[in-house]
Amino acid sequence: MAIQLRDVPFFQGLTDRELTTVQSCLREKSFKKGQSLFVEGAGCERVFFVRSGRVKLYRLGANGREQILETLGPGDTCACNPGVKEWRCASSGEAVVPSTVWFLARDQYVNLVNTNSHLALTLNRLFAERLQCFSALIEDVSLKDSKKRLVKFILDMPAATGDKTALSLPFTREEIAQRIGTARETVARQLHDLKRKKLIDIEPHRIVIRDRESLKKLL
Repeated sequence: MAIQLRDVPFFQGLTDRELTTVQSCLREKSFKKGQSLFVEGAGCERVFFVRSGRVKLYRLGANGREQILETLGPGDTCACNPGVKEWRCASSGEAVVPSTVWFLARDQYVNLVNTNSHLALTLNRLFAERLQCFSALIEDVSLKDSKKRLVKFILDMPAATGDKTALSLPFTREEIAQRIGTARETVARQLHDLKRKKLIDIEPHRIVIRDRESLKKLL
């Protein structure tokens, strides 16, 4: 479902006049599943905000395996540029499903951040949250085995509406594997093992937690 500009957390708190100014600068573009938005190491020419769909931010390891850093949904942004003209992308971005994004050209973005204290504070908060997320990801990938990483991924997933035990699962097994740094076959085998032990149930597009406390003990 497509969102409106005032629903983007990055812009919340702006006045109607400021939102109108931002809206006039944005350019909308759609991407097919698997289509690249930007590549690691390229100059940051524009910042995007997801309007609909999902976009993964990832890096490639020396062995060619993808490591997903974040999966962005409606309202999320790739913004990592603190407001400088010379900036290079630290990751690659790719549409996971058909997606629509708003683009903001680099010069316009830099001007907005440097002239609006509210956006500057919002950007600082975004950086802090992203740093915390990446620190947790580094800890998971480097210090925990693949089963613990999968269990933590499951426990951290948002609950489906009205049911705290049912978790929405918008990811494929391949995406989960890329997120936790393992192979798709490993994810499939370990999900089956958790189901066999009656810790979870697997349903179309969701996972149902049957024994949360036992899952926590696996960490």
